[in-house]
Amino acid sequence: MIIKTFRFRLTVFYTVAVVLIISACAFMLYYRYEDGLLEKVDADLLATAKNLMLSEMRPKMLTRNEEIVIKSREEYFQVINYNGEIIITSLSKNQQWPMNTDLMLSAFQGTPGYETVKFMGGDYRTLYFPVNRDVIIRVGMPLEDVAKALAGMEKLFLFFFPFVLIISSLTSWFLAGWALDPVVKIKTLAEQIRRGRLRGRIDVGRKGKEIDELALIFNDMLDSIQHSVETQKRFVSDVSHEIKSPLTSLRGNIEVALRKKRTSEEYEDILKNNLADIIRLSRITDDLLFLTKADNNILELRVQWFDLGHALSAVVERLRYKADLAGVTITEDFRQQPEVSGDVFLLEQAFSNLIENAIKYTPREGRVTVTTEERNSSVTITVSDTGAGIPGEDLPHIFERFYRVDKERSRKAGGTGLGLSITEWIIKAHKGAISVKSVIGKGSDFIVTLPKTEEEL
Repeated sequence: MIIKTFRFRLTVFYTVAVVLIISACAFMLYYRYEDGLLEKVDADLLATAKNLMLSEMRPKMLTRNEEIVIKSREEYFQVINYNGEIIITSLSKNQQWPMNTDLMLSAFQGTPGYETVKFMGGDYRTLYFPVNRDVIIRVGMPLEDVAKALAGMEKLFLFFFPFVLIISSLTSWFLAGWALDPVVKIKTLAEQIRRGRLRGRIDVGRKGKEIDELALIFNDMLDSIQHSVETQKRFVSDVSHEIKSPLTSLRGNIEVALRKKRTSEEYEDILKNNLADIIRLSRITDDLLFLTKADNNILELRVQWFDLGHALSAVVERLRYKADLAGVTITEDFRQQPEVSGDVFLLEQAFSNLIENAIKYTPREGRVTVTTEERNSSVTITVSDTGAGIPGEDLPHIFERFYRVDKERSRKAGGTGLGLSITEWIIKAHKGAISVKSVIGKGSDFIVTLPKTEEEL
């Protein structure tokens, strides 16, 4: 129903606002026009009073509406017309013309004054004008012409008011529709999003800073949602594949083992293969559980101050056996022995992932180097290798879950594709940053920066 729409409400609001503004302007114009008319009447009264003052000694020039007030002892009398008749006296019961004592006293003191009074069923403008200390002139003039002029203006306003109301309503309806056009586009796009269409974007043109920023934020939000959905789909697909592969291997090994009697050596080989698949499943499960806790903010950091060099040395020693088996040399270059605040176990896990990856992708007789550099407010840890390097198109994706540069080699090496994602989360949870530089054929550098200051993690 159109009455319930926001556009209708906005139209009513605009129309009421316009009508109120125009009405206020009309009232101001009306009263200004009235003041102008009264100013003209006052000027005429003043001119008449001056003429009467000049003709004070000629009573025959006075009319019935032009009166002189003369002070006699303590009483004031209005006297004289051209026939010498008393028009109004303060002692007469026939007095009808209202007397403003304050204005009269002010006039006797030399200050003229004006007022509007009711007399003989009509409005009169009256001037109290001083002649001398004993005589003042009070001049009255009917306001019939002023009333007619104001009535004409009122009729003009009433005549045009319906047209103003209609035009303002139509204009407000158009402006409300124009202003709400981006909102309608957002609503239409939201309907498409609800149906699973995430590729649409809002193009509202140039509607103003607020609307333009809203459209930009909405489009950025859609980009983020689309990226998250695509990442989630890929994640689900990769999880299914990663879990399905060892399960298929387990099932195949067991089915082969059950087809016929086998020697103990054959059973031992099958069990070893099954154990490798179970270990791989266990690692995937542990990594997924870690990321699930991280995503839901239920993973707490056990923060403490510790010697970073000592922790890195412990990680290197644990992985030296793997490096020896792969024919890779690990060297340490700790220029200082910095202390940092953080969860030592999680940071050891992060650096273990980086060093283990470096060993995994470095050929025999290659080298992995772990260096630290202490700065004013941070510590930089670099894990370098002399491996094959990472192609430029893969660099933006290496921290995505289940993303592998060399998928087959990674699976054969027992990788889950989640190590770098976990590492990135741990570093960022410690208010740090991680980046990578790589040159094809020369190797890669993973650079971690951690703050030295104690911050709330």
